[in-house]
Amino acid sequence: AQCEMCGLQTRFPRYNDPGKLLEWRTGRCGEWANCFTLVARALGYEARHVHDWTDHVWTEVYCDSLQRWAHVDSCEQAFDTPMVYEQGWGKKLTYCLAFARDHVVDVTQRYTRKFDELLTRRTQFSEQELRRAMLSI
Repeated sequence: AQCEMCGLQTRFPRYNDPGKLLEWRTGRCGEWANCFTLVARALGYEARHVHDWTDHVWTEVYCDSLQRWAHVDSCEQAFDTPMVYEQGWGKKLTYCLAFARDHVVDVTQRYTRKFDELLTRRTQFSEQELRRAMLSI
């Protein structure tokens, strides 16, 4: 990243080892989501790592009190605010896939109020191909 005031470049290494991330305390959403998901699972929560094709990563945790999966973004200090990306950031989402320890699921609809419009941006493969691929994992 580059500082807008002084122009100095800062390199953010990509640590996939949560121990290194915690040691250096420098990372991007992917590293922090990895770490948060690991901690949630270590504490006994069901957790899914969510990948957004438009370049963001966060976690979903199954919340017993809500009886459903809740959006948790450790970088944004956000709990159960799934519209933050589309409405707050203005992202044009395409694919949001959640990876659990025993399944993969397309959770895109949870993160948009404009799914019909979003479908026009989903052009990498057909919806049938996506379903087939997720079932095979």
